[in-house]
Amino acid sequence: MGASEFAGLMAVVTGGASGVGLATARLLAARGACVACLDLRPDAMPAPLVDTPADAADDVTVRAAVEEAARWFGGLGILASSAGIGAQGIISPSSAAWADYGFGPAPDLPRETVRRKNQP
Repeated sequence: MGASEFAGLMAVVTGGASGVGLATARLLAARGACVACLDLRPDAMPAPLVDTPADAADDVTVRAAVEEAARWFGGLGILASSAGIGAQGIISPSSAAWADYGFGPAPDLPRETVRRKNQP
């Protein structure tokens, strides 16, 4: 794998402003891809990454951002989906973390819906 492995390929990385998304975007760019980073707040992305505001939870903004990136790059060949949140353990509607992550009002779900398989 060399610096030109992805030369000429155009990529979109959701969640590209931080964490796994940013690491993925940097790796793709280091290996030659042109990379648009879609994120809620992609301000001041390091060159050569292109910052592209989009909310992964909003279909309209994602479609607009992907279309814009495709126009800039003349097409797209790679999609890395890294947007989201990370948490250790289970985040259920009854946990404090549910509200901390901004999920909104907790839905009325049976416990079985939010429990992982093989967990009590």
